[in-house]
Amino acid sequence: MTPATTALAGFASRLTFAELPPGVVDRVLWHVLDNIGAGLAGSAKPWNAVVRRYAERETAPGRCVLYGTGTTGRPEWAALANATAGHGFEIDDYALPALAHPGCVVVPTALAIGEATGARGHAVLAAAAAGFETVVRFGLATTPSLTSDRGFHVTGVHGVFGAAAVACGLYGLDPDTAASAYGLAASQAGGVTEYTRSGGEVKRLHAGLAAMAGIRAVTLAGDGFTGPRTAVEGPRGLLRAFVAHARPVLLTDGLGERWDLHGLALKRYCVCAGIQAPLEAMAGLRRDGLRAADVEEIAVGVDPVTLAHVGAVGARPRDMTEAQFSARHAVAMHLVLGGSGAAEYARLEAAGFDLPEVSALAGRVRLETDAEAEAAFPRRLLARVRVRLRDGGRLERRAEAPGSPNAPMTGEQIEAKFLGLAAEVTGDRAAGAVRDAVLALADDAPVSAVLAPLREEYA
Repeated sequence: MTPATTALAGFASRLTFAELPPGVVDRVLWHVLDNIGAGLAGSAKPWNAVVRRYAERETAPGRCVLYGTGTTGRPEWAALANATAGHGFEIDDYALPALAHPGCVVVPTALAIGEATGARGHAVLAAAAAGFETVVRFGLATTPSLTSDRGFHVTGVHGVFGAAAVACGLYGLDPDTAASAYGLAASQAGGVTEYTRSGGEVKRLHAGLAAMAGIRAVTLAGDGFTGPRTAVEGPRGLLRAFVAHARPVLLTDGLGERWDLHGLALKRYCVCAGIQAPLEAMAGLRRDGLRAADVEEIAVGVDPVTLAHVGAVGARPRDMTEAQFSARHAVAMHLVLGGSGAAEYARLEAAGFDLPEVSALAGRVRLETDAEAEAAFPRRLLARVRVRLRDGGRLERRAEAPGSPNAPMTGEQIEAKFLGLAAEVTGDRAAGAVRDAVLALADDAPVSAVLAPLREEYA
């Protein structure tokens, strides 16, 4: 049996657009569009702007556009800034049951290298497909143990291989050199999830570091620097070091024949994936007429893994990370402010994360384990919300995470989400031009056209 490192590297280095099933092309195309929207929205946030300024200061001249500005730079630095922004506002994609975040690393890497090399759409989509599939398979093989048992962040660990997969394809590495590049990538994997307990902005940076590291690994390998070709599965490799309960067979089983990226999911709300289903339930109750003033207590039932991930932060978050990882606060804010999108979180940020009515209701939100959600996890993200009213009445609503494989968004909904996020930063004209250029990648249009409207907008 071919070692996992070698098999994954060979898959990424050999994959061509002609080998992609039409359903894979469509899914990758929509996720490229979605992540650019997430990145543009994230680029406007001050914590992501810090990383962009750092990248602008350190990069050598290059052709790769940095989101939120007309500045260009070298691939590593553009990927650092844009991937950080893409993961920087909790509206980027994820995967089930892999529990991974592929797009925030894969898409900025593909765009940056594509711009630097003058690639066209088919080559970029093939490389992105390899990157998405690679991240999803690492997720299937390592989660939830990677995080639940060891405390590592999936984006920082999986993402470096997704970025390496993209770079191997677009830089044209042969399979043996690509395997060496994966060995270099493994030594740059990392990132811990303490932010779910005590906040901070580092979570956003994990995507940028992974994208940068994947490009660096491939560039060094292409210049002759070597890494271990069993860096993933070896006795001192990544699986042994990072995962208590790994499933290595899922890295390569059916690779190139079965596409696990069909488990990709999109977010409707600007929060952790584990809070999407509770908010969808709250949205239904709110449409039915529920108001914050009516509520005595809210009980939110989710699976145990989700409960551990989004249940540690209480009713009074201190920064945006804590706010977007607090199920208590997110549920309360949705009901009080009437939504959980960019506008509502901007209002919370402007208030210094102190909205008394939200915090008061959040203090009356109780989290618990739900048996149905536990049985469905991780293939589905379900939630049950039960509300006890001040007048003694009771309401209950079950929901599934919107945009997930069993509750997918339509193409029209994905476009609307993109335009809503992007236009706030770029204006309507530029947002529409970016959308059109992304969709044209399926016809092999040049990737340089995708972000060109941003340079024109900021010229």
